[in-house]
Amino acid sequence: MRMFTIRSKKPTRAQHQPLNEAQRALVEKKLEILRGASFGFTQDRLLHIQEEDLKSWTDECVDELRREIASAAPSHMKIVLIDFRKLGCVSLQCRLTPAGDGAAIAPASRPSR
Repeated sequence: MRMFTIRSKKPTRAQHQPLNEAQRALVEKKLEILRGASFGFTQDRLLHIQEEDLKSWTDECVDELRREIASAAPSHMKIVLIDFRKLGCVSLQCRLTPAGDGAAIAPASRPSR
């Protein structure tokens, strides 16, 4: 039996919704928690999103968190951030990049919801 993986692109929105103040504060809070827990974005961590925060946690929040981490992470680290919405957590994976590759944050595919 052959197994095939089919990847389909989600339709992209013409314009992302801007974050409201509560979402912006939530992203900032999660960024600081991850920064401390991962020792400056150098160690893998799993971050729990509290149930009351899940109501305002959106794809735009995850994208903003990715951008913030990318600008703050050391240049020798490759960062992957995966949102597991159904599980109420975000996975931060940190890997050393080969010399000369520079910092990168890989866009992770989102698990099915």
